[in-house]
Amino acid sequence: MMSRIWLSMRRLMLQLTADRKRFGVFCALLAVGMLFWTRLIVIQDMPRVAMANPGLSNDAASEKIPVVESVPVRRVMPVAEGPIRNPFQVNPAYYPPVINNRKTIDEDSKSGLLPADIVRSALVSHRLEAVMGSVAVVSGQTCRVGTTVQDLTGGGHRIELAEVRDRSVLIRCGDVQHVLHLD
Repeated sequence: MMSRIWLSMRRLMLQLTADRKRFGVFCALLAVGMLFWTRLIVIQDMPRVAMANPGLSNDAASEKIPVVESVPVRRVMPVAEGPIRNPFQVNPAYYPPVINNRKTIDEDSKSGLLPADIVRSALVSHRLEAVMGSVAVVSGQTCRVGTTVQDLTGGGHRIELAEVRDRSVLIRCGDVQHVLHLD
């Protein structure tokens, strides 16, 4: 008897899988059947929930039980204003704070800027762009030896081109000299 059932099941499976259309219809019906089956299980095991209508008031069923109106209790939960721990805060014990030192290495810590330092910064602000014979291009200005170069810092210094070399020039402002090189 068992072999007869087994034989009929095997024959049914061969018939279903032999034709593509039949097999596709079988798979689709099987999927729909599974969906309906899970739907029945969900509806059958549905949790029991009671819903009250807000408009209807439920009076006490018995006169023997006194009706006591209860006052709702408010619970106060303390909540922190911000996060308990800031993940972006750096621990000063391991990483000491960086102190900005506004003074440069050339400046003396006890005295202010000297006039020679102001003149030197005006000379350093220039850039040599080209050299051709006795003519040089300094910060966009074409100059010959002895001509005045415009002060880029706006300090009104009289800067002149003192000497033109192969790949450098010498500029001067009073007694302070500076050599500009081609980059």
